[in-house]
This record gives sequence, C-alpha cells and structure tokens, in this order.
Amino acid sequence: MFKKYIDYSFFINPLGEYFKWLTKKTYYQIKYWGSHLRIGYKSKISNSGFGKYNRISDDVIVTNSVLGDFTYVSNGSVILEAEIGKFCSIGPNVKIAPGKHPTSIIVSTHPAIYSNSSFFLKNFSSTDKHDPYRKVTIGNDVWICANVIISDGVTIGDGAVIAANSVVSKNVEPYSIVGGVPAKHIKYRFEQNQIEYLLNNKWWEKDFNWLEKNASALWDINDYVKLVN
Repeated sequence: MFKKYIDYSFFINPLGEYFKWLTKKTYYQIKYWGSHLRIGYKSKISNSGFGKYNRISDDVIVTNSVLGDFTYVSNGSVILEAEIGKFCSIGPNVKIAPGKHPTSIIVSTHPAIYSNSSFFLKNFSSTDKHDPYRKVTIGNDVWICANVIISDGVTIGDGAVIAANSVVSKNVEPYSIVGGVPAKHIKYRFEQNQIEYLLNNKWWEKDFNWLEKNASALWDINDYVKLVN
C-alpha cells in the first residue's frame, strides 16, 4: 500500500527511459526475427502480437493488441485492446479503445468512486463496478486517417476508410467511408457487386507470390474482378 504513495516521477530520467525502450524493442524484434518487425523510437509495446512486415513509428503505444501482416502505425498513436487485420494503414495520433467511463446507473464518472485502479492515490471501492467490453476489431485493408478516435467495443469492416479527426462510436460497414463527430456513413468505396467480390475473394489472404505476380490487378477494381473470375 505504501508504494502507492511514492512519486516515481522523481526517478525518471532520459537515459533510463532510453534503455527501457531499447530493451523492449530488442525483445520484440528478436521474438519476431524473420518477420521484419520495426519499432520506432520511444514506442511502448506490451502484451501484443505481430504478423509480417509491421512498422511501428515513433512515440506509439500498443497494448493488448494484435496486428496483421503489413499493417503499420504512424507517430503518436495509441492502440489498446485491439485486433487489427492485414494491410491496415493507421495514421498519426490515432486513439483506439481509449477507455469508457460510466454515464448511467453509477452516479459518478470518476474512477476513484467505482474502481480499484492503481492509478489513483486513493479509491473508494475495493472492486471494479464498471467493466465495459473494450476490444476493438478492425478488418483488413482499413485506412484510419490522422487524429481519429475509435471507441471501445467498435468493429470496423474490411476495406473501410475513417476520415481524419473523426470519432467512431458505432460499427463501420466493409468498404464504407465514414467521417465526422460522431462518424457517419459518407459513401461506399465501390459498387455493391464489387464489394461482394472483394469480401468473397479476400486478396489480403493471398500468399506473397500471388501478390507479387498480380499486384497490378489491384490498381483497378475492374481489373481485379476480371482476374478472380
């Protein structure tokens, strides 16, 4: 209990922080040796898994999450409690599953009242009375633009695009472009029959040899439909 009242910020120094980052970076890049994982400066990774050819830029936090092949995360993003598919593009300063406070039933929105979080010097509950479903599920080939916030528990379908500065509080359909606060459907990227082709054929599941041979067909939706038929 006494440890809770120690102000550990007195012991933080740039050299110590550098070695903490270097140790974690080395651990993950050795663990995924051969998968070409890259972790940028001062990024913090914990309890997370990766596919192949992932790039994590500088000052990123990834916790309790899984990233599929080729998915990258740009500077300053925070990803918590997320399962993310392949070939996703995550822009700078994106926040995924940042946490929810109760807004009904429980009188106060302050966690010291309803949880036993170690973050606070004093709590008024020995157990957590608010335990929302936090996991965010993001499909494949999803583009999340800069400064987007994705609320806990949201599912985003394959091929979707989230416009910059949006707040996503509801599920997003495959190949839908959404934007705004809160984010709303703007349009679909392709015609419905083309979307069905993409969802049925799942180009992101093809092996690397197929992608190297047929990547040019992905430059035009009409060429892709012809290829798979």
